Amino acid sequence: MLDKKPKRRTIQERVEDIFKFINSHDKPFPKSRLKDIGLNPSSAETWLKLIDYIQKQPKIRLIQTEHNTFIEKVEGKYQALMRKMIYDETLSFEQRLQSITDYLKSQYTRERIKQLHL
Repeated sequence: MLDKKPKRRTIQERVEDIFKFINSHDKPFPKSRLKDIGLNPSSAETWLKLIDYIQKQPKIRLIQTEHNTFIEKVEGKYQALMRKMIYDETLSFEQRLQSITDYLKSQYTRERIKQLHL
């Protein structure tokens, strides 16, 4: 008889499991429910802090070629701040709408500058 240890999940599999679990809930739920997908409270806290940190960063795009992967920033810090404000429910609707407008204007400017340098 062979004792088979359970296969460890990859980082990608863990993140996918976390998001699948989150997406299966319509309402807020306690972090302790992540034990249903095999995360103890300490691990769950670590993963959630990491995800939150990443979501607050400027967006990037991965460009895959045959032999290389290039990383391109598609947002700057200002756009990341505006994106954060768009989702901030403590701000008034008018402030959030202005943030959306500012985000789009700054993104347009960023893309135009990029085109001029090509």
